[in-house]
Amino acid sequence: MLSGSELWLLRLMADRGLALLDAGTLLIVIEERGELRVAASSGEGIPRVRILSVEGSALGSLYRAGQPVALDRPRGQEALWLHELGIEARGVLVEPLSMENQGGGLVVALRHDASFRDPDRRALHSFAESVTQRLKAERSVEIERLRYGMEARERERTRWAREIHDETVQGLGALRLKLANARDLHDERTLEEAVGDVLEGLGLEIEGLRHLITELRPAALDDLGLVPALEALARRAQAIDGLEVQTEIDVDLGPEGQRLDAELESTIYRVVQEALTNVSRHAQATRAVISLSGSSGAIRVAVTDDGQGLPANGARMGPRGDGLEGGFGLSGMRERAELVGGELELTPAPGQGTTVRLTVPLAGRPSADAMVEANRA
Repeated sequence: MLSGSELWLLRLMADRGLALLDAGTLLIVIEERGELRVAASSGEGIPRVRILSVEGSALGSLYRAGQPVALDRPRGQEALWLHELGIEARGVLVEPLSMENQGGGLVVALRHDASFRDPDRRALHSFAESVTQRLKAERSVEIERLRYGMEARERERTRWAREIHDETVQGLGALRLKLANARDLHDERTLEEAVGDVLEGLGLEIEGLRHLITELRPAALDDLGLVPALEALARRAQAIDGLEVQTEIDVDLGPEGQRLDAELESTIYRVVQEALTNVSRHAQATRAVISLSGSSGAIRVAVTDDGQGLPANGARMGPRGDGLEGGFGLSGMRERAELVGGELELTPAPGQGTTVRLTVPLAGRPSADAMVEANRA
């Protein structure tokens, strides 16, 4: 499946190819899992069918041939694949896309009232090579980003396992040993004191587990909504990390406190949580501000600190130059942003420090109430 960034690239390239060739229509067709998909189209002749099987279709035969094609007034057998797509043309040029082990495709240029000439064929050949190279480069970046994200998640799982083992399991083991020793002494006073110590210790372990559970999935987010959850997150960061954390909330999402959908609320919460974690671990800051603003058009959240600012070089940055290493970092935050159609920015703060800002358009996103009604239906 093509990623969002790959689709965006192909659509941009289709527009450029249309202008370069002075064509009426330009299509970029990509093979995926035995199907040919019109991944991008530009111009007036939009195909009525966008997905065809490689096997058993005329377009599939054209793709498997892997040869450039030039047609003038196509008819009969040579026009079958055009009929499959539901388009007509007077002049047709086709160039194959070959990406070695990454699949392939076709670039199709159409003119509806004129023919193509030899210079057009050479131009389309060069354009197809450019599409191939750009798509290869984008996929290499995407693969590296996904690899970095997987490694980051494994580090995060390792951190949780170590924290549970080193703190909770070790603590419970020590309490069990203390209680067992007191039992074996057969001394009521010693046993009574041990029970008191164990009860106190269990309270601390329960509190520690509650903290871990809150980091994994905060109950306030499900029960109360985004704003109370962010305020609770600010209070916890202030109590645990010693940061002075201020919240600035200015959100108008509709009547009666309409909520965002669960995926978006979770994304915003996690971005703020990770940003505060980075502030406490790396920024050497004393103060942070969580700001949330927006309306029915878009939602914006930012975390600004007064710390040492961005690294002077790329040594601590991720593979795309935008992710601090350790935990999920900004690489994972960017992944979360992209999954909800948002944009993540990392910029210097006014005066001193750093701002992490997430902007998500709300057009087309369901509300929490709408999702509940849909589930009931």
